Amino acid sequence: MIPCVIGRSVLSAVALSFLVGCSPSKAPTASPPKAAASGLLEDVYPSSGISFTLKQTKSPLSILQTIGHGVGIIDFDEDGLYDVILAGHDKIAAYKNLGDMKFADVTAKSGLKAKGFWGGPAVGDIDNDGHDDLYISGYDCVALYRGNGKGAFEDITSRSGLEVKPIYSGKCPEWRSSAGFVDYDRDGWLDLYVCRYAEFGPSTPNLCGGANSTIQYSCSPDVYEPQRGSLYQGAGNGKFVDRTKALGLHTSGGRSLGVAFGDYNDDGLVDIAVANDGRAGDLFTNHGKAGFKNDGVRSGTAFNAYGHVHGGMGIDWGDYNADGKLDLFVTTYQNEAKCLYRNLGKGVFTDGGLDAGLAERMDRWVSFGAKFVDFNRDGKEDLIVTSGHVIDNTAAIYPGTVYKQPVQVFYNKGGAFDEVTDRLAPSARRLAVGRGLATVDLDNDGLQDAIVTDHDGSPMILHNQDTNTNRWISLKLRGTKSGRDAFGARMTVTSSSLNMLRTVSNAGGYMSANDPRQFFGLGDSDAADVGVVWPSGLKQQWNGLKSGRFYTLTEGKSETTSTAPLGAK
Repeated sequence: MIPCVIGRSVLSAVALSFLVGCSPSKAPTASPPKAAASGLLEDVYPSSGISFTLKQTKSPLSILQTIGHGVGIIDFDEDGLYDVILAGHDKIAAYKNLGDMKFADVTAKSGLKAKGFWGGPAVGDIDNDGHDDLYISGYDCVALYRGNGKGAFEDITSRSGLEVKPIYSGKCPEWRSSAGFVDYDRDGWLDLYVCRYAEFGPSTPNLCGGANSTIQYSCSPDVYEPQRGSLYQGAGNGKFVDRTKALGLHTSGGRSLGVAFGDYNDDGLVDIAVANDGRAGDLFTNHGKAGFKNDGVRSGTAFNAYGHVHGGMGIDWGDYNADGKLDLFVTTYQNEAKCLYRNLGKGVFTDGGLDAGLAERMDRWVSFGAKFVDFNRDGKEDLIVTSGHVIDNTAAIYPGTVYKQPVQVFYNKGGAFDEVTDRLAPSARRLAVGRGLATVDLDNDGLQDAIVTDHDGSPMILHNQDTNTNRWISLKLRGTKSGRDAFGARMTVTSSSLNMLRTVSNAGGYMSANDPRQFFGLGDSDAADVGVVWPSGLKQQWNGLKSGRFYTLTEGKSETTSTAPLGAK
């Protein structure tokens, strides 16, 4: 039986009951699972030194006030420990990583400006000078900062070509959401894809309410005309040119919230997947000089398994079933399947979420951030998902639903997933209005941690405390002919019993930039063979790299540099 899907067009509970074959969702009230004896992830925010809170001070919230804000991972002082950028409304904060899960607020010396309705960071070395740079999206605001490698940034927005412009009706500001750096044309300079959401402004509805109801609430996205994303080509000097229409990317469905980059057809060109809210999803296949073709519909990734559009939000690529082909995960609204598109080859995908054991455990939630990450180092890509409703008074609209919802973790058991949320520490099982999500090894101990932004509270700094003895390897690429970050490189890691695939990127998830190092669990293997196809086309192989170390692999060089972990487990 095809399930009845109630989308984000919000009606009163009374009106919903008259829809043929449909009734309001009766999702159970969220409550933390029973406490485990020890936690796989622990929220160490209270002791971390980070002091950052997003608080919604009035109700009901408009759609602008519900979309959320992200987190950026960047080593802005180049000490080998990854630092944290947090964004909000009139708030940008920079936290220096001191080690041992401790941080210091260095915002005052960073050069980052606070005023603006900020969305999500993107991180990359736009000029190949060896220092990471920072882009931050927002509603009617945008910023591009050049990093100096010493913890400070120079604002170069006004001369970048990315400044705010009235490119739509002129009545509504540009609303940028997720963004990410990618070298789509393999010229060695980073380009930038920026998602845009919807036409929202003084002349559009702020709140909605049912015809027979006095309750007001955040309007459904289909009330607003879509804005569409842009691809900006980088010249390497901090300047960017909009190439969206020339490359065929203007065909996006729009109302875009998430973007992820991956070479899904293994042709050496990075493709772009975009999650759209209540619109057909986009899969832009890269054809080199011929530009991009939107294969969302043809590929099977534009809709869910029942042929419906959904509220696409977070998105990420990963080879979850280890068949050598990149698969795609998209988070959605409540009562909508969270789609796990399995790559069948030849440009075709099928939704494997039900077979993988995800559908029943996730569909009740309004989900945003999502990342494939190997938390237990067994060589299989696990999944972490953040959720939180977009209607702060949802209990009055959808009886039985809640505003704050859980962060969920699923361990990959070889193409199928088991939920292990109840094994997290009690602090990590607190309910939140989950939005942004970044994965990173914050303390360089060989275990992947995560940061979750709470749209109505403090972020969760999730420290991985898994005590298993599985081996691992962490790899950072340094391009020479390719761009310094080597974004778009194809990486394979094999050991005695594992075969893993990755397109190098720090994007994906939701409004966030992740650890640029590529982490691979090795199970019980003591060493791994690593193959890289660089964006320049050069192919290199490193065999017998010992586990338990952080390696830097440089394009054109056979030797490696490596460091041991801090406090390895």
